[in-house]
Amino acid sequence: MMLRTWLLALSLPVSFAAVAAAQDTPPSLEIARTYDTGLVRNTGERARTIASFPVRAEGAPWIRLAFSEIELPERGATLVITSVLDGARQELRAEHCRQWRNTSAYFNGDDVQVEILADPSSGPCRVVLASVTAGVNPPSRLTQCGTTDDRVLSSDPRQGRALPIGCTAWLIDDCSHNFLTAGHCSTTSLQTIEFNVPLSTASGAIQHPPPQDQYSVDVGSKQSTNGGIGNDWGYFGVFPNASTGLRPYQKQHATYVLAPAAPAFDASIVIRITGYGVDSSPPQNNQVQQTSTGPYALHSGTHVAYRTDTEGGNSGSPVLWEQQNLAIGIHTHGGCSASGGSNSGTASEHAGLRAALANPLGQCACRGEASTYCTGKINSQGCLEAIGSSGTPSATAGPGSFHVTGTQILNNRLGVLFYAHALASTPFQGGTMCLAAPLSRTPAQLSGGNPGAPDCSGTFDFDMGARIASGADASLVVGANVFAQYFSRDAASPSGPYGLTNGLQFTVGP
Repeated sequence: MMLRTWLLALSLPVSFAAVAAAQDTPPSLEIARTYDTGLVRNTGERARTIASFPVRAEGAPWIRLAFSEIELPERGATLVITSVLDGARQELRAEHCRQWRNTSAYFNGDDVQVEILADPSSGPCRVVLASVTAGVNPPSRLTQCGTTDDRVLSSDPRQGRALPIGCTAWLIDDCSHNFLTAGHCSTTSLQTIEFNVPLSTASGAIQHPPPQDQYSVDVGSKQSTNGGIGNDWGYFGVFPNASTGLRPYQKQHATYVLAPAAPAFDASIVIRITGYGVDSSPPQNNQVQQTSTGPYALHSGTHVAYRTDTEGGNSGSPVLWEQQNLAIGIHTHGGCSASGGSNSGTASEHAGLRAALANPLGQCACRGEASTYCTGKINSQGCLEAIGSSGTPSATAGPGSFHVTGTQILNNRLGVLFYAHALASTPFQGGTMCLAAPLSRTPAQLSGGNPGAPDCSGTFDFDMGARIASGADASLVVGANVFAQYFSRDAASPSGPYGLTNGLQFTVGP
């Protein structure tokens, strides 16, 4: 069935006065518009596009779509949304549409193309557009501790921007690497977490990373309290990314270490706050990641205070004890001015927060997972050696439940799997050392493969499930983060006599 194309053309006001938004929320307009593809299906013999229409909000720096209905079969059909500006693309199957609660990711620019792709005889499909949220340029506003804004641009991989509420959320070192934020950010408006956020436009309108760096919040995982200063915290998880299948930690490979309690007041302690606060000087820094340090000011009960620059949008940021690199609380409230005062947060020992961490819900539940990172070395036969895995890392599943493998290895060579509890990216023997000391060593293996002349038919396979179950390494317990890499002999390599795979990160589940 051929569908006529359809254009949603919106003329956005240049004034901010008409937009109702909380202080932290990126300003936007929601425009009710309906377009119904009707029931469409692929009756042909090959996969094809069975519906396609553009959506445009003229002049908007970014847009997001909301659908009142999405009907897709569980297999064989995909809703695809593509930005005309930068080509960013989101592919949503039926499961992903539910996880995203019938909304799209955020797209830069004012124009996207919506398509339904379907396999032959996959079943009826239907998409009903309900509204478009279109960004507008923000007003100018600025407050901070003291007479100058000391925040500078940063790129810490451990935290993301929370939308559309306009807060900060950060990955922690619990079993499944979930998020903390402020309780007043953990409302129904908390829907999407973005990482690797680009600079805003010259007028201060926020821009978005591609859909591969956006994650839909699991409503069923949320636990929070919004009770004012010292009693304001939120804990939640997200679904795997619809495009990559990865969770944030599997992509970012870093978390904050949450201290069991905030330290007693000590004037020598330096507090760092990193997050997505508003800014107008320059406007390109508006609600992108910035960081600042300042002195510790107070610890009373579960209230911590500090004179570190923050702005609206920093709510939910980690309160970091700089000297110890420990997160000691969640930033929640402003209070600084040019003449005095301090900003405030909830201390990490808050009993309600600790109870939530001990009883995770939904996507926060402890699980075993694995993903690759880092870069392997091209060996003397021109092959890129690679690490992989099969099964699920578990503290109880026993031998055979999780294997770490190596492929594209030189044939008939000795090799060893090393692992550690921290990653690195250090030049080594013409390749990259993906592990940080101290390292643990497993027994040597022979790669096997074809007899005779050197080629890349060798493989490695180590039963990590058996090692976990054996108890030989007491550090391999539930929640342990492990980083692994294969080393092997490659005497003919001109850059050094070792072959190196890329790295494998895995978390030991229950």
